[in-house]
Amino acid sequence: MKRLIEITLRKNLKNSEKPKFSVFSNGKIFFIVLAILCTSSLKAQFIRAGQESRQNRAEAEQPVKNDTVPGISDSLQVVVGGIQTTIKYYAEDSIITKLLTNQTYLYGNAKIEYGNIKLVAERITIDKNKNELMATGIQDSLGNWVGRPIFQDGPDIFDTEEIRYNFETQKAIIKGVATKQQDGHLRGSVVKRNADQSAYIKDGKFIPCLDDPDAGTYIKSSKIKINPGKNVITGPFLLYVGDIPTPLGLPFGYFPDTQESTSGILFPKYGDERRRGLFLKEGGYYFAWNDNIHTAVTADYYSKGSWATRIRSVYKQRYKFSGQFDLTYNRNITPDYEVDALDSKDFWVSWSHRPDSRGRNGRFSASVNAGTSTYNQNNLGTVNLQNNIRSEFRSNVQYSGVIPRSPFSYSFSARHNQNVQTGIIDISLPEMSLNMNRVYPLQNSDIDLLKRFNFGWRFNASNQITNIVRPGSAGFQIANKAEANDTIAVGFDTLGELLDNAKNGARHNIDVSTSFSALTYLNFSPSFQIEELWYLEELQYEFLEDQNAVRIDTINGFSRSMTYSAGIGMTTQLYGMFNFKRSRRVEAIRHIMTPSVSFSYRPDFSDPKYGYYQLVQTDTTGGGRFRLLSKYDGFRFGTPSLGESAALGFSLNNKFEMKVKSDTAKSEKVALLESLNLQGSYNFLADSFRLSPIQITARTTLFDRKLNINMGATLDPYAYLPETSEGVTTLRPVDVLAIRSGQGLGRITSARFSLSTNLNSRASAPMGGGGRFGGESIGVGDFGGDGFGNNNENEYGSLNDGGGALAAQMGEYFYDPNAYVDVEIPWNIRLSYDYSYRWTPTNQVTRQSVKAHGQVALTPKWQITYNTGYDFFEKEFTTTSIGLYRDLGCWEMRGNWIPFGAFTSYTIDIQIKSSVLKDLKISRRRSQFENNRGGFSSF
Repeated sequence: MKRLIEITLRKNLKNSEKPKFSVFSNGKIFFIVLAILCTSSLKAQFIRAGQESRQNRAEAEQPVKNDTVPGISDSLQVVVGGIQTTIKYYAEDSIITKLLTNQTYLYGNAKIEYGNIKLVAERITIDKNKNELMATGIQDSLGNWVGRPIFQDGPDIFDTEEIRYNFETQKAIIKGVATKQQDGHLRGSVVKRNADQSAYIKDGKFIPCLDDPDAGTYIKSSKIKINPGKNVITGPFLLYVGDIPTPLGLPFGYFPDTQESTSGILFPKYGDERRRGLFLKEGGYYFAWNDNIHTAVTADYYSKGSWATRIRSVYKQRYKFSGQFDLTYNRNITPDYEVDALDSKDFWVSWSHRPDSRGRNGRFSASVNAGTSTYNQNNLGTVNLQNNIRSEFRSNVQYSGVIPRSPFSYSFSARHNQNVQTGIIDISLPEMSLNMNRVYPLQNSDIDLLKRFNFGWRFNASNQITNIVRPGSAGFQIANKAEANDTIAVGFDTLGELLDNAKNGARHNIDVSTSFSALTYLNFSPSFQIEELWYLEELQYEFLEDQNAVRIDTINGFSRSMTYSAGIGMTTQLYGMFNFKRSRRVEAIRHIMTPSVSFSYRPDFSDPKYGYYQLVQTDTTGGGRFRLLSKYDGFRFGTPSLGESAALGFSLNNKFEMKVKSDTAKSEKVALLESLNLQGSYNFLADSFRLSPIQITARTTLFDRKLNINMGATLDPYAYLPETSEGVTTLRPVDVLAIRSGQGLGRITSARFSLSTNLNSRASAPMGGGGRFGGESIGVGDFGGDGFGNNNENEYGSLNDGGGALAAQMGEYFYDPNAYVDVEIPWNIRLSYDYSYRWTPTNQVTRQSVKAHGQVALTPKWQITYNTGYDFFEKEFTTTSIGLYRDLGCWEMRGNWIPFGAFTSYTIDIQIKSSVLKDLKISRRRSQFENNRGGFSSF
């Protein structure tokens, strides 16, 4: 039988009508206080019918007896803030209400539920006279506590020893609080909460170990006061290691406690560097402008005069975009009496913008890496070695989109390519493209030839600015231009010269094609292409006999050229099968051939009727030599092709498979040779060397796809004969096939061969299984995959570490294999061997190298990573590094050693795993560039 029990509590809505902050923001450290407030600030009036009320009053006049309702669950309608709501309660053993003392007892796995809030305890007591709620556990026969109060609010769970709460004063006393946080465990012996939600904690302890709540490493303070949404004030606190207090602590602490990010000072790091002296690094100020953008402004200063400044910003607009921007300026200067004195000014800009284009027609993205050519050389670092050894940096800023309800798409972009070794910079600004997807105007036709008829259109416009001045492909003396490449210094004073050297133009492409089948097995695909080039200038040539050179003038004005070509292709597939006897394990071998033949025709656009070429005398030798020179030589999109072409292209792709009996009833298909491709072309109208070089490629895998093999070669089919000039004998090609002159099928002018494998202790795991070192065969050092997918919940917090985790830490883990530890794989090794060969009539070069990287788990807590290689051509090791990782429970140790080479160094870091104490660490670093004496990082 369900019964309703009337308990009248005093109404106090003064605070319950206001929105509340959690006791601990950033982790809800003492959310239990808020939870009890939510349950206890209820103004509860248990409503019942008038008849039942009169019955209870009559019972109250009789001798006192208890009303016991065993093992029931029920709910009460209460009024909270003028709104009627429901509280559910349950007791597994019994619910006892003493009407005379106005006390209600819930025994045996008692539960109270209100919304997302749940309270479970072995015993819960409600005292109406004192307006108090108390929840406790009990001791069993062995003296062990069972049924201690457990409070849950959503995903947060809190263990306590005792909860006592006053409804009228809204004060609470909680004993023995223990809760698991994101980065550790929090405990307090006694917590006292006031009506204004402030709280006092006695013997507070934070244990930064998720897997060990009883670890000996913790931060302890005897007194803590919490003002929710404002601050946390502590008395003296110390760091304990192995339950032993350390000198690391402060007499008091003041910490902002707010849901919003705040601005503040970034304390610098200290150290000593051999070349630039004592330093203070990365000190500055952190600006939390709003919820969408944060900025850190830092500076470095060295005792010998060098300094640097840096601006780092991260921004994010939910469901729209996110990104980061980094600008660094370094002024390296040391006294003149130094043997290796420094005097340089360098800057570097890095910008990354990632859009969220869901439901949008336009998309803006950016990836920028640019700066002075000497930045990486003058600012060497051992964290990101990849930047120190890279010679090229590329940037791309692009806005692209589609035009709704049309086949058109567009893009506007700016591109940058910088070679820090040669100093050559190419900037394409702006670039524009407008494309039309293929349109099938006759798709409703019943004839396949017409049904598959389609056409497409592409338009590209570009302006390229470069600091290299090229004389073009002249090969003769030029009267008014340099004969060799020259470079222009990049600066504001040379901006006009750079713009004059810019190349710009536009290009149209129209493709018309269709396809059809004939004789059942043959597929034909005819096509027709038109290309038109637009330029704002053209070249004019004049031979100067007195200088025996050609003068090249630039004529400004709109100029265009149109070229066209037509072709048809045919392809099919052939199958060959060789069956073995049924008693054999190998059942059959299948050979799949895919031959393709194409024919294309292109007219000779050097014909005078087109006007794209000019016949020019280039010198006076032998009565004068004449050449056809294009008036678009060296322009942005090139020049119309020279010479008539009627070419027959051919290719043959082969695949070999084997059918093998397996241990089960089914047969398995094994690839013997995944691809063997040969291709080339023959130009019927060429005056010489009509057959093009033959390209040969092959690819396969062995041992259950654990060994990848790739190879390729270029075969020149023509003969070479010796030629002696000025006492030097060289080989020159002649227009005779090598097979006709007894030189075999031809000469291999280039070849490559590579092997790669990924081995690990999980021998049964197929190659490419999901790990850091899995996936398809890649070159050593190419760490692809999605290890860094921008899932950082606190995307702004990483700025406030003085080390720029967005630009440095993620780069460290991406580029440095030793920074990654997969504790689930006892050992892993990736090996690769690369061979390349290149031959020219005057020289031949052969290069070989072997590379290896991986990791070994000596024990479950010891990991070693390595990355090395050997170049047989240079006869030296590639950049070699050895990494060490040790799991120390709450702590971890990381070490990295580069034993030789340009970046010889070692680093050792011992730090707490918890991210909230990530700056508490001991570091030791030494390289040829730095003498860091180590020490404790500030915390």
